[in-house]
Order: sequence, then structure tokens, then C-alpha cells
Amino acid sequence: MVSSRRAEGGFSLLEVLISIVVLSIGLLGAVGMLLAAVRSTNESGAFTTAVNLVRELSEKARINKNIAARNNAENAYVVAWARGGALPDADLACVGADAACTTKRLAAWDVRTWLERVDATLPEARVVVCFDDKPFADDGSATWSCSKTGRNLVVKLGWTPRIPTDAEKDVAKRPPRVVMQLIPGQDYDDFTPKRF
Repeated sequence: MVSSRRAEGGFSLLEVLISIVVLSIGLLGAVGMLLAAVRSTNESGAFTTAVNLVRELSEKARINKNIAARNNAENAYVVAWARGGALPDADLACVGADAACTTKRLAAWDVRTWLERVDATLPEARVVVCFDDKPFADDGSATWSCSKTGRNLVVKLGWTPRIPTDAEKDVAKRPPRVVMQLIPGQDYDDFTPKRF
């Protein structure tokens, strides 16, 4: 009688271990992509919020341009503030329908309430509003320093991302993330709107 051996079906232990390793690498890659997507979504939301906040301050400054265009101590829009710092003083005379508010008081009120919203929405925010004819360095990167000359009122806004990299954790070295001009360089002291 001739004996025949049948081939045994199934997987060996080595094959099972290799498939577990390959599956684990694939799952780790998927988790990494998910974390990158969450980070991008959070950053996109924070950046959109920051741009909207800057746009809001720009509108306030353009409405009150007789104060905002002044490159002197009367301009309450010029401010340097970082989270944890004291907010500028603001007079409650600008609140209510029958408020007796001057343009200078209105500027102080605008800046104070705007900085409160920045503090509430952007983590570890830093703000500089200044006159700067050259808000970017020669290499195109944004800087916190201001020339304090000219008539271009610029806002520089930075914050810590929700999932920061090692470089972004260092608050002192982190550059501004949004730099925008609030009002163009013009003299508005004798501004009179044209009639339609």
C-alpha cells in the first residue's frame, strides 16, 4: 500500500505574526493621518478666527479713522499686548444708546473689547498694532518689531496652535501668524465724505 500525505491547510505562526506587524504599521499610518487632519482643521479654524478678528478691528479703525490715522500718543488703536498682560483702560461712557462718547474714548473701547475677544478665542495670543512701513523682513518673514514711522497702521497677531510643534511652543521666538494693514497711509485729519 502506498501512503499519501495530504497537504495540511492553515497558517503558520510566522505568517500570522507577519500579518499582525503589517496591519499594525497600516493602523499607525492611519492614526498619523487622522492626527494631521485634526491639526489642519484646528489650525484652519484658528486662522479663520484670527483673520475675522483683524477684519473686525480694521472696520472699527476705518470708521474712526481720524484717531486711527494719527501716529502719536492720542491713537488708542496702537497697542502691544500679550496674554496675561493688562488690558487697556476703557471708559463705559461708550456703552448704550445715549452714550456720550468721544472718538478717542471710542478707540479705547474698541481696542479693549477686541482684545477681550482675542484673548477668549486664540490660545496664548500676542498682538501688536503699530505704524510700520516695513512689516516683513527682507526674507519675507513677518516680524514683531515696528518701524513706528509712516502712516500705515498694521496689526500683527500670533497664537499657539492647539497641537504645537516644538518650535511653536517657544512663545518668545514664534513669529506673527497674521499681518494685515488696518488703514492705508493717508492723512484723515481733514477728511470730509463726498456727497452722493
